[in-house]
Amino acid sequence: MATQLGPTRPDRVTIWPLDDGGFGIDVRWSGGFGNRRATVVRRLLEEAGIRARLTQHLDGRAWELRVGPVPGSDVARVIDEFVW
Repeated sequence: MATQLGPTRPDRVTIWPLDDGGFGIDVRWSGGFGNRRATVVRRLLEEAGIRARLTQHLDGRAWELRVGPVPGSDVARVIDEFVW
């Protein structure tokens, strides 16, 4: 499905540390395909057992996934395999 969707590269990725030693990842897409890309990536993450919550920005033009918690050793893999 990602091939049909085209690149899912987001407009912004933010990674931050959590108190438990893991990390949270916010991934933002904007524009007409932003919702579709965010929805597909969320489904792929959830199928892989990785928690992700989809939200729409207040301006209505951007969609963001909040991913995590993710162990530090898995952050690069999550971005590489699912987000980028």
